[in-house]
Amino acid sequence: MAAQGGFVATAGMVYGEHRYGAAYTVRIFLTLVVLGMVVGLWTAKEDPRTSSHSALLWITIGLAIAVAAVWIIQGKSALTISDSGVRRESVFGQEEIGWGQIVETRYRVVPINVYAHFGLIGAILAMSGKSSRARLTLELIGSDGRKLKITSNFRNASEAIGIILGRILPQMVQSVKTRLQRGETVQFGGIGRSATVVIWKNNSIPVSEVANAELVGTNLRVKRQGKWLSAISVRSDKVPNVLVFLEVLESLAPQVKSTGIDPLARVRV
Repeated sequence: MAAQGGFVATAGMVYGEHRYGAAYTVRIFLTLVVLGMVVGLWTAKEDPRTSSHSALLWITIGLAIAVAAVWIIQGKSALTISDSGVRRESVFGQEEIGWGQIVETRYRVVPINVYAHFGLIGAILAMSGKSSRARLTLELIGSDGRKLKITSNFRNASEAIGIILGRILPQMVQSVKTRLQRGETVQFGGIGRSATVVIWKNNSIPVSEVANAELVGTNLRVKRQGKWLSAISVRSDKVPNVLVFLEVLESLAPQVKSTGIDPLARVRV
């Protein structure tokens, strides 16, 4: 499929059902923590015989059962993307939202290096998902207020989010462009956008003077030409439809490089 309207053809354009199981992050982390705790408790005892420590033995058995339960519960979690919409399943039931019901998204990227100082925990977090550069969170909000969140707690989360964005962003972008052509100012939370300016707080930035716009770590940053500091810097999930904002800005400001719909394409970590 050829690229249209600034969007790059990706797996997000592919129809059919895609299913993603839970990542192993939580399970591995919990297992290592419990294992370390149990080993520490037993090695602290001078007498290693289990018969001498019946209470500790039952604690060990209880912790082992708890870990096994978490593995089973997590194993039943799954994300399914189909022609009708997105469904998230767990042992507690399922949440589902249709493509036509999605009216808003909230998107956030947390660079993996944020977790580096946590040592083993950071290493385990880096194992989750297909991408090793960042942890992603995409929240879908329906017209009835229903919410469904997709995170890197699912395997290949970057791919899954790319597919979802490929299905919903083109229509959202076209809707915003139509409103701008009618002379409206479209609000993205605290950011206003007209056909000619970007409005942030009490400042108006002409679109022709926008040097670049991207997600830097957890923040959306917009820079004005000739300025060192960012004209806009705000946490990306505080901006409704932040990726729509970026795509529209890129399509109307030729000096801002278009990056398509790869969920990490606009991210600088």
